[in-house]
Amino acid sequence: MKRSLGVLSRAVLVSVSAAVLVAPAALAATPPGAPAAEQQQNKETLQERLDAFIKRADQLEKDAAEATTAVAKAKTQDEAKKAKQAAVKVKSEAATMRQDMQAFLDDKSLEWTTDLRVKAAQTLSRSDRAAESAEKAIAAADKKIKDLEPAPAPAKGEIAVEPSSAARGSLVVIVVFCPEGKVSGFASEAIDLVSGSRYDEDNVSAMGGFVKKDATVGQHTATATCGTDKLTATFTVTPDAPVQAKPPTADDVRRKTVLKPKGKIETGGGATAQFSI
Repeated sequence: MKRSLGVLSRAVLVSVSAAVLVAPAALAATPPGAPAAEQQQNKETLQERLDAFIKRADQLEKDAAEATTAVAKAKTQDEAKKAKQAAVKVKSEAATMRQDMQAFLDDKSLEWTTDLRVKAAQTLSRSDRAAESAEKAIAAADKKIKDLEPAPAPAKGEIAVEPSSAARGSLVVIVVFCPEGKVSGFASEAIDLVSGSRYDEDNVSAMGGFVKKDATVGQHTATATCGTDKLTATFTVTPDAPVQAKPPTADDVRRKTVLKPKGKIETGGGATAQFSI
């Protein structure tokens, strides 16, 4: 009989041990009818963790309000961008809090009371509202950043000599791109300009002439005025034998003129503009 009781006792111990291994979470929860001290401890633990979430919600609401105000007060792109970064941070932190809060609510090792679960749901709603406010602030910041985009700098006039190097006596053309204003004052110490050869079309003006027979070999300048801006280009007189050329006409200038701006004048697609008249 004693042996039978011993076997039975061992069987009971094995069964209890197996139950602990299989369902630790169930045993960890405060069971119904647990001592009042355990229930109180469970409630205090829940309240402490919930208080931490409430503080996070307080901070999120504060940060969302500050970001919204910063966006409204932004006067420059940099200020708007900084305010947007603050709003993006609030949105990210609110998303993290939602995940943490959901895990907290789903924790089966805790025994929730109705009042604490209600407080938790209210805290989660506050976090979600802060995220919504941040999202609106982000949208407002994006609009303000776009509205505050600085206007593109106005295109400036450009000048070139075609060809950029020529022998004495050769025909060359001074060509000017002038986006605003009139072109005047074509001049060069090394070119005999022919005023009757001037050609104008849209924003391009050009005038031809001959490299002077006594021009020194080397680099020279050509100038013109676009509106109130004086433009200067360089060209080279080569040591080649002098050439004879007939006086140019406006049609000669039109065919010879090529303007290749150096990066400042662009077409709508962003390619470098080229004018061939």
